[in-house]
Amino acid sequence: MTVSVEVKGSLGEPASLNVYPYGPAFFKYQCMRYDMVNEVTEEDSGSDSEDLSDADIELDLKYIKSLESKDWKDQDHYRVLGLPNLRVESSVKDIKKAYKFMVLKCHPDKASQGNTKVDEEAFTCIQKAYEQLCTVEGKRAYDSIDPEFDDDTPNITEHNKQNFYDIFGKVMDSNAQWSMQKNVPKLGTESDSIDKVNDFYNFWYDFKSWREYSYLDEEEREKAECKEERRYIDKLNKQERLRRKKEEMTRMHELVNRCYACDPRIRAFNEERKRRKIEAKLAKQEAYKKELEAAKLQKEENERIAKEQEAQRVQEAKEKAEVEKKERQKQNKLLKQERKKLRENVKSHNYFNTNEDNIVKSMENLDLLLLSLTIDDMKNLNSVSEDTENFTVLYQNQLNSNLAAQENKNQREPHESQNRAKRSTRSRLATRTSSPHKTLHFSSKLSNHSPQAQLTDGTPSQTT
Repeated sequence: MTVSVEVKGSLGEPASLNVYPYGPAFFKYQCMRYDMVNEVTEEDSGSDSEDLSDADIELDLKYIKSLESKDWKDQDHYRVLGLPNLRVESSVKDIKKAYKFMVLKCHPDKASQGNTKVDEEAFTCIQKAYEQLCTVEGKRAYDSIDPEFDDDTPNITEHNKQNFYDIFGKVMDSNAQWSMQKNVPKLGTESDSIDKVNDFYNFWYDFKSWREYSYLDEEEREKAECKEERRYIDKLNKQERLRRKKEEMTRMHELVNRCYACDPRIRAFNEERKRRKIEAKLAKQEAYKKELEAAKLQKEENERIAKEQEAQRVQEAKEKAEVEKKERQKQNKLLKQERKKLRENVKSHNYFNTNEDNIVKSMENLDLLLLSLTIDDMKNLNSVSEDTENFTVLYQNQLNSNLAAQENKNQREPHESQNRAKRSTRSRLATRTSSPHKTLHFSSKLSNHSPQAQLTDGTPSQTT
């Protein structure tokens, strides 16, 4: 953010200055804005509780007197300063106040005023505890390995599943203190929606912890005698911190996995999803079954319609054939009647023949004429049968035309017979010449018996 300030005065020209935000207040605002852990100054509070009072400080004299300064890293610093209950929730301000109280109560020089006296070694442990916790970095280093914090994760058992909210709720709340982000989602209740539950597990699977393990460094950098040795010690400590950090992330993932496995809401959601999936599958199968049934019914209907159409076609063809048969019978009957009538009319005119010797020939010609005439021609002839002259002319014309046609036919038949014979001969010859292997084989057999045998059209010639 840039603010332009215009400065006016009588000493010079106006100038524009860029003012940049800076300082603890701005940094604290940015930490709150981006949901980061505030680690600004010693005065920043680690909790939203009220100021610490003397009554909140617990003086455990027995524990303090049992301490040795050489083992100060293994002691409980919060217990030494009288804050065993606040621990990570305490602020740097609370640490200072507790240390001031402990100095007034336990300093060796204050024994004459009626306060509790501890030896120099025990008071050294109080000083060590304060030196470790009085800064944000030191407090965070010790909070990361707080001996009172339980790193164990509940197992996946039937008991933990039945008491899921009581067991895992406390564990998740205690581990929420390591989050780099504020507003850590709670475990919730069984009435939570699937979206809320998914948001909870998405946050914890992407959990970012601020725990660091510099307090457990085995090699003390201050004891190094040269720069190279200090670098080597820093390298060893860094490797060990990374290893512990990796183990911590593995522990957190294992915790979330076990919580997810025991969560009754997840089981309920999975069962519901499985049920819906089965219902969808059954619905799909039912729809497919109905589709097959509909296809089967449609096929049967099409077959029925096809059979009906085929039966109707057959029936129509049968009826048509019956009608055609009746029509033919009717035409044949009429034809017979007209032939009989024409035969009688011609007979009544003595076959139009004056010579009794040719009467048979005339009857034969009449039979041939009756076979060639149509019913209409015979009706025309029969219609003029009363008119002898006209009937005679028409009959003779029809007879002459029939005889001429018959003569032309008889003339064409010998030529056609000869042509058919020639075509048949050519076909036989072409068939025989198309199989030379068989002919050669037959001729070779003949050559063994008769050297004079010859092949003409595929058959051996007889020799004498």
